[in-house]
This record gives sequence, C-alpha cells and structure tokens, in this order.
Amino acid sequence: MAQLANLKVERKAALDAAEALIRKGESSGALTPAESSQLDAHMLNVETINSKIKLIESQNTIRTMINPQGVLLTDAPKGVEGRPFAKPERRVFSEEYPGSFYTYVQSGGKRMEAALYEGSSPAGGYAVPIVVDDQIVPLAPKEMSIRELATVIPTVADLKLPVKGSFGVASAKAENASFAEVDPTLSQVTLSAFMSGIQETISWELAQDVPAFNAFCVQDMILAQQMYEENKYINGSGSGEPQGLIGNVGAGVTEEPDSNGNLVSIAGILDLIGTLNALYHPGAAFLMSRLTSIIIRKAQVESNLYNPAWTRVGTQDYLFGYPVSYSSSMPAASRGACPVLFGDFKRGFVIGDRGGAGINVKVLDQPAAQQGQIILLAYRRSDSRVRRSEAIQAYNVASS
Repeated sequence: MAQLANLKVERKAALDAAEALIRKGESSGALTPAESSQLDAHMLNVETINSKIKLIESQNTIRTMINPQGVLLTDAPKGVEGRPFAKPERRVFSEEYPGSFYTYVQSGGKRMEAALYEGSSPAGGYAVPIVVDDQIVPLAPKEMSIRELATVIPTVADLKLPVKGSFGVASAKAENASFAEVDPTLSQVTLSAFMSGIQETISWELAQDVPAFNAFCVQDMILAQQMYEENKYINGSGSGEPQGLIGNVGAGVTEEPDSNGNLVSIAGILDLIGTLNALYHPGAAFLMSRLTSIIIRKAQVESNLYNPAWTRVGTQDYLFGYPVSYSSSMPAASRGACPVLFGDFKRGFVIGDRGGAGINVKVLDQPAAQQGQIILLAYRRSDSRVRRSEAIQAYNVASS
C-alpha cells in the first residue's frame, strides 16, 4: 500500500512539473529546447509510473477496509431501527500532564511532579494511553466525469429507447404523377441493468475500537464502485456489462502526430470539431485524460498560436471555447488509440440506474459471526448505451 501511495505522489509531482513547464511556455510563447526536453522526460516518467500503478492495482484483490452516516449497524432490539456500536471514550492526557513532563525534561530528570514515569512500563508506562488520530488520510480517487456529462435516468425494468435510423426522402414530382414514398426508419436501444459491487470484511474488534474506520470503509466502497462504473461507461463491451463510448460513437477523425511528434495536434482538434453536426455544438464538450490535456497544451505552445486554443476560467478548462472534462479511464494518447471524445454527451449517451441512482450499502453481521467478522456490501445495478452515435465524435490516432 505504501508503495502504491508513493507512486501516486511521484506521478502527481511529474504531472505538476510538466504543467509548470507548459504554463511557462504559454506565458513566453514558446519552450526552449531544454524545456521541451524536460517536458518530454516528465511525460515519459508519468507513463512509466502509470504502468507500475496499474500492475500493483491489478494484484490488489483484497480490500480489508457502514451506513452513509458512518456507523456500523448490528441487529437492533425489536422496534429499534439500527443500533450503532457504542463509541468508546477517547483517552487523552490531563491538562497538567504536559506542564509536569516539561518540568521533568528541564530538570534533567531530577524533578518530578507526577507519580511514576513513562520510561518504564511497570513504573507507569502501561497506564499511558496510545492515541490514534480519528481521521484516516485517504488516497485521491481517479478522475471521473461521465455521470456529469451523460443523461442519467432511473429504471424499474429494461427500457426500450426508440432511435431514428434514417430520414424520409423527398423528391421532385411531375404533374399528375404520384408522390414517391420513402419512409423514415426506426431502430431501438435496450437499456438494461447489470449488477456490480464490492465486498469488504472487518472484525468486530476493529469496528468497536476504531470508530473512524466505519465511515472510511463506506467511503472506500462507494469510490470503488464509482471507479469501476466509470471504466465500463467508457470501455465496456455492452455484453453482460454497460456499453462504453469507445468504439460506439461517431468515426470522427483519424490523425497523424504533428511535426513536433505530439500524438494529439491542434489541427486535428479543429478537424474533430468540424465533424460534429451543428445541432450538437451548443451542448458539446471534450472528454480526455489529464495526461492528454498536457500533450494538447504542449502542441499549442509549440505552434506559437497568436490566439491560445487552450484557456482556463477559474477551475474550468476550455479548448477552442468548449469545456473540457477529465476521466482517468480514457485511453492514453498512443498509436491506434482514441484519446479524445467530443460532442453532446447528454444527447448521445444515456445511463440507467435500476431503482435509483444511489449506491446500496448492506451490513451482514450473521454469515461470518462465528469468525467474529462483519461483511459489508456495496452495489448498484446500472447500464449505459450510446443512443445517438453522431452526437459524439472520436479523435483517433493513426495506427502507423
């Protein structure tokens, strides 16, 4: 776990360093050869660290980490709806203790204002409380955006979504001749629900002795569920799981790297914007990983544009005036990959949550009671479908 945390800290430092160079280039109008070389080194370091993180996370199959209020529920007496474990009193030092200890240190151990002392366990050390901070410092979750961009609806059963397949066709008509009939066609998309979730097990002792762990477990499970779904909403096959955006949206553009070797180019982004039908532009946005955004900003600096393509207002990034959203589940920029999506996601992509959008958390205190353990479950039934592929266009990097 420590290794994983250290790697994420290293990755953040490398990304921050790359962004600092980009900001410097954006201010001065260009990067020096040395700065460009440093930027490439930082980006290569990020890719190397990402590979190591992915390997560690793939091997981390056990999470030993209850209701949304952060308390652990057990069987309650009849008529009582859920009774939390009693929170033990936190043991702390008395107000006089720090002063007395300071006096003891100042006197070189010759003056004591308290009976016994901490240095020897039989002489008082056994009675000194060990205090652990109530807050567990969490890991930063992966960036997620799909639920904010897409249309999200509750479902109670499989839902058929009618979709227009083609237009009716008008044509010229000669006098006294019949009108030609070419009717529009319809198709449909089925929005179903697929179960996914996570199980975590904690001991009775841990649940009772560390109250902060209860809320930590619930938050950890909810984040794990959200990160799993985010990946499926982008990369899912649609068979036995949600359908992802990649491979199911408009063909968009296929571009070669620019003359500076940037896999995503400013010219390519302009080509991508041009492929989207005008109807979808008012609600259009970009979706990419933060790493891809660095590549685009680097391409902007190296192009020495008079009017910057990439801008920032407050905490929101914009590319050619369109908002940019980030997801860690988007493919990295590489040959043959699709690192950028652009379009109106609310019109083109729908997510259905069976029974509502909440993530369910269950506490099972009976199945493992003989081992003194409580099982926690978090789950949701959800599906996603691309209902209008033309509303979202893909930026594809040429495979060779």
